[in-house]
Amino acid sequence: MFVVGPLSILTLKGLRGAEALRKFRDFILRQKSNFRVLLVRGVCSSFSKGLTQNYISIYVVELGADTIQLGGLNSVGSLVNTFISAPIGWLADRYSLKTAFLLGLILEVLMPLFFALAWSWEMLVIPIVLSSMTMVTTLTIERVLAADSLKDRDRATGFGVLMTLSQIPVMVAPVVAGIIVERLGGISAEAIRPLFYISFVISLLASAWTYFKLKEVEPSPSIRHESFLSGFKRVLAGRWWLKRWLLVELLGSFIFGSTLPFITVYAVEVKGADAITLGLMGSALSLVSTIFSIPLGRLGDKIGRKKTILLLRPTLYLSYMLLVWAPRPEFLILSFALRGFLWSATNVWMSMQMELVPREERGRWGGTINTFRSIVRIPAPIIGGFLWTYVDPSVPFLLLILIDSLVRMPILSTVPETLTELEKDGGIRPSTRKPD
Repeated sequence: MFVVGPLSILTLKGLRGAEALRKFRDFILRQKSNFRVLLVRGVCSSFSKGLTQNYISIYVVELGADTIQLGGLNSVGSLVNTFISAPIGWLADRYSLKTAFLLGLILEVLMPLFFALAWSWEMLVIPIVLSSMTMVTTLTIERVLAADSLKDRDRATGFGVLMTLSQIPVMVAPVVAGIIVERLGGISAEAIRPLFYISFVISLLASAWTYFKLKEVEPSPSIRHESFLSGFKRVLAGRWWLKRWLLVELLGSFIFGSTLPFITVYAVEVKGADAITLGLMGSALSLVSTIFSIPLGRLGDKIGRKKTILLLRPTLYLSYMLLVWAPRPEFLILSFALRGFLWSATNVWMSMQMELVPREERGRWGGTINTFRSIVRIPAPIIGGFLWTYVDPSVPFLLLILIDSLVRMPILSTVPETLTELEKDGGIRPSTRKPD
């Protein structure tokens, strides 16, 4: 009779761990070098943003704004995005992804500095506009760069790796921020302000390193001869599935735009959360996202992007229901942990979004999405503020559940599965036939 002792078990586990590390290393090395640069940048940027992300809306309110004015500030940022989203996408495709990314990095560095220097809520229009602009520059171009640096069969998993490693510092940053705020006297504008200075220094160093390490991605020669308008017409021409995806994006932009500025304010003012609770909420979200990003990326590569997105959607609804119902602040931590599943599936969403068009059109496609999303986001936070003030603070969150479950996801279910199309011909092309 053969008996396996504790030492043998430990040896076996060690071998399995070594094998997993080897596979992970091989996965990283078979991608382009830009992917590794984006991994390092993601870790640094996530820690920087993790220090302040739970406090921006609270900071605005602490400087004297009400919820309607808070919504108005976010609307101004979306208005600016309406005019820059399409040009950024076009320039990225036609001239230089790296140059477009540099513009986003500069905005990302300046944003926390302007937050720190503000002494009234009216002054926050500048950093909030910068924050919105980074969404259509840095984040959009980063997705295009990441998609380009990953092999087709590794794309959802690769986005999962990027998100997982980026989320690790975010598990720590909110708790660090909460301790700093509590040590400085609790939630107040002056206690929150140092977080923005720290974020500025980290962002400056990380952005400079990223720019010098990043390699240029050459645009397609045929794109260089296209005019601004003809380039965007070409992206949408004959592609019925893109119009449906745009509708999904528009609805999502509205419902999330009407709720995201108010979540932490709701947690503090309605549910009684303190700085430590806010920190634990952010850490719980990041912990779940970190654990499940790679497994869900693999699931998306195996069963399809769309199926994975739809499978995880109930966790979003349960999260918001728990946010509204929470009888004590501790339940808010569980609510944010459930939101972590949605964040885990972001890599699958980004993969599908990029795969809907050929590689050489992804900059303009991202610009098109952001232009329409920005238009919808102009009224969304104002409407959310009015619903908060004149109906009930919980109404925007309940409205999100209804629109997403009854309208948005049914539309998404009619969009082609990009993984299936990739198996057929290497990517969705204009010849894809609309189903009867």
